[in-house]
Amino acid sequence: MKNYREQIKNLSFVVNDGLTAYITIHDKIFKEAATLKSFLKNIFGLAVPMSQLLQDAETLIPIWDGITGKIESFRRDAYPSINEDERFYFEILNRYAEAVNETVSALVERQRLLNERSKGGRNNPVNWNVYQDAERKYQSAVQKYMAIGQELNNASHMVF
Repeated sequence: MKNYREQIKNLSFVVNDGLTAYITIHDKIFKEAATLKSFLKNIFGLAVPMSQLLQDAETLIPIWDGITGKIESFRRDAYPSINEDERFYFEILNRYAEAVNETVSALVERQRLLNERSKGGRNNPVNWNVYQDAERKYQSAVQKYMAIGQELNNASHMVF
């Protein structure tokens, strides 16, 4: 008999590694683009270009594609055989991974808009309202993954 509990634990660690990668990029973007220090760097031409911050955010896409692929593979191969506690935890883990993946997508979209806006130009399609919509979507995604993360933490005793 396969040890599905261990496989679910391993998936949890993979998701946590992906979360760490996301947080690292998020923190870098915030540090470089949303502080007084970054404002001063922009004035003196020392800031990290928006294109670089976009590239950093885009590195998260294949990470999270891989994570969701592993989760789907486990669901396809093992889900019918796991017990009730494992299934309960796995379902929350799956929702959590989906929510973080949505957050990554929202972050990348926000950075794409900021990159386009940084290019300037009179006919630039990225106005303040467009950016604000993207920012609201991103903040909503962050709140969603954090709420599900709390559920996941509360259920961790079921497999750990």
